[in-house]
Amino acid sequence: MNNIKKYKVNSSITIIIAVVIVILLNVFVTVLGTKVPLKIDMTTNKMFEISEKTKEYLKNYETPVDIYVLAGNSEKDERINAVLRKYSESNSNIKITNINTAENPTFGRKYANDGIKLTANSVIVDSGNKYKLLSLSDLYGINAQTGSYTSLNVENKITSALKYVSSDNQLKAYVVQGHNELAVSGAMAKLEDENYSVAELNTLTEEIPADTSLLMIVRPTADFSKDEISKLDSYLLSGGNMQVYFDVDSKGLTNLYDYLKSVWGIGVEDNMVIETDTSHSVMIGGNGVTLVVPEIRETEFTSSLLKNKRTIAYFPYSKELRQEFEHNGDISVEPVLLSSDKAYVTTSNIAEKTGAESQFIVGALAADNKHNSSVYVSGNTMLLTRDASILSNDYGLANYDYFMNLINYTLNNDESFTVDEKTLVNNSISMSLSSAVTIFILVVIIIPLIILVCGLVIWFRRRNL
Repeated sequence: MNNIKKYKVNSSITIIIAVVIVILLNVFVTVLGTKVPLKIDMTTNKMFEISEKTKEYLKNYETPVDIYVLAGNSEKDERINAVLRKYSESNSNIKITNINTAENPTFGRKYANDGIKLTANSVIVDSGNKYKLLSLSDLYGINAQTGSYTSLNVENKITSALKYVSSDNQLKAYVVQGHNELAVSGAMAKLEDENYSVAELNTLTEEIPADTSLLMIVRPTADFSKDEISKLDSYLLSGGNMQVYFDVDSKGLTNLYDYLKSVWGIGVEDNMVIETDTSHSVMIGGNGVTLVVPEIRETEFTSSLLKNKRTIAYFPYSKELRQEFEHNGDISVEPVLLSSDKAYVTTSNIAEKTGAESQFIVGALAADNKHNSSVYVSGNTMLLTRDASILSNDYGLANYDYFMNLINYTLNNDESFTVDEKTLVNNSISMSLSSAVTIFILVVIIIPLIILVCGLVIWFRRRNL
């Protein structure tokens, strides 16, 4: 009897200790959950994580910032909030607050200017002196045809907003006018999103401001005067950066061609590069528009695109560029974008080849190490007239990532890094029928049977005490 009583006492003590341990463990995990993120992002593209570039940027971010999410508990977008939490976890200067506009309807009035309407899950990034308002359509990529969400742009937009609200100075970019250039509203909007001040500049009548960070010339069809070429040269000798985008309508620009060829080592030919390799093409939209996909050479600013297997494309056709020299004094030239080796060139008639099939340069970068300046020349407009979100979300093209990576590289502007949008993915697990049957037998039959047998053995032993 004493053994039975002793056993019961020991069993009771064991049960009490086990219950206490479970309670303490539960409290510990609960408290830990408020201090340390316990959720694990299992998505293939780490959709709810922030990139290493953003983490490095946040390490030295010293501006106190409030990020307001206009959503009550019932309407919160968990994807948006999951990414935002990474910012507050990475830097104590960043505070995330959810605002229930039903309970606080007057909140946000000072932000709703210029006709901007605040909607559920709008996000406001406010440093006190400056703020940035982001709508739900900014934070998601939306397919213009179906209206469905295609990508999550939270990190892209929030990191850009943090740069904007903490910056006292903006880099200045000018789009040259006066030569029948093409309007590039898409590129200008993208630059503004990346905290650039963007304006137009007529080099025929105006001087290039000394604080210009970037000069863009897009599809000129009238030549530059010698006085304008002198302005361009003086700007570049003072450490400027210029990008020139031609297309097949740009012809006979003798002064501009001569300057690019003789000084910067990039020759421009008045012909068309015709791509015949179908593996270097992509079809977009419901109307079957075919674009050309160039080969991208490995450089510092293209490595991330190549690593992530991103695609850039342009409308047929491109002008042919030539590398006049590899090095000439302090200036070096490198091809960046090329056709396949099955392309050919023609002067007018697409079906008429003027030479053998070969590989042709359609994008080249020249750099002057002495003056810290650069000139990028493209044989086509790289779709810079199109909206960045449409190219990325609807067609999956990385043209604007290429564009911004190039700018940040040539300007040596590490702080103005770009963050890729993240495609929304459905992470489902698929398995064969045999695997499903094996898991079913293990979970539904074997494991319960083991537990049953163990229970019977324990019951039988206790029964004989």
